[in-house]
Amino acid sequence: MPKLLAYQSFIQCFYKLKLKVERKMRETFDEMIEALKGMHLIHDGFREADQALKDKIGVETCISGCGICCKNNTPFAKIIESINSISVLTGQGKLKRALSLAEGWLLDHSKEAKTYEGRPVNLASPQVHSEWLKLRQTQCPFLQDNMQCLVHDVRPLACRAYGVTFEEHDICPRKPGFGETLTQHCYTKSDELRKFVNRYWDQCHEWKSEWTVGGFFPTLLFRAGNEKKFREYVANNQIASAKIVGLDTEVSLLWQPQIEMLRAGMSPDLVTSYR
Repeated sequence: MPKLLAYQSFIQCFYKLKLKVERKMRETFDEMIEALKGMHLIHDGFREADQALKDKIGVETCISGCGICCKNNTPFAKIIESINSISVLTGQGKLKRALSLAEGWLLDHSKEAKTYEGRPVNLASPQVHSEWLKLRQTQCPFLQDNMQCLVHDVRPLACRAYGVTFEEHDICPRKPGFGETLTQHCYTKSDELRKFVNRYWDQCHEWKSEWTVGGFFPTLLFRAGNEKKFREYVANNQIASAKIVGLDTEVSLLWQPQIEMLRAGMSPDLVTSYR
């Protein structure tokens, strides 16, 4: 009899645990759906900002086949952005190609990142940090030979903001539109969009803090698409440490006030923390 009671007690505990796990999985799934919906709303917001700017200046905000901003920038993103990208790229039939490019970038022994000391824990070493800064100024692996972006529909917010919610006349070669000059491009003032983005990040962090961790977009995309192989590469020290730096602070420029702070000589750390 005691053995039977012990067995029954075990079964009861097992099913309670099973129900708890299933309930948590349903909650996580529901939160994931809401997070992806929110990401699409943010993308809509940047599209509207871009259209408003084009209507104002009377010219396209981006030159097709240019690719200058992509030649000197491997963008940063957050994990939830990469999860959303996997979903969209799968539907477009581009996922296999995108993961192949991301994998190639990760395994490439680039001259900018020569340190292989595993995944940085807490603060990266000065050498890894220096290599990380250099990598940010290298060509994005998703820029194709025709100067078109393979993942344009799911590009990170840092790419969407460029030339829309902040101006970069000293880099962008597009011709000036109405009300612009060679040394001053217009941009869309976006206080409401900025507040919405900040609320979104706060909500994602509350749901699952990992979703708001940032990293190089190719790294996060490959990790989201093939986590098993990604972990194997990291465990075998096959990826340069600078390529797998993860940050829980914002490092991307999205808004014009940030540009003005940089030009005024403010510390980059303070600039990127602007909300």
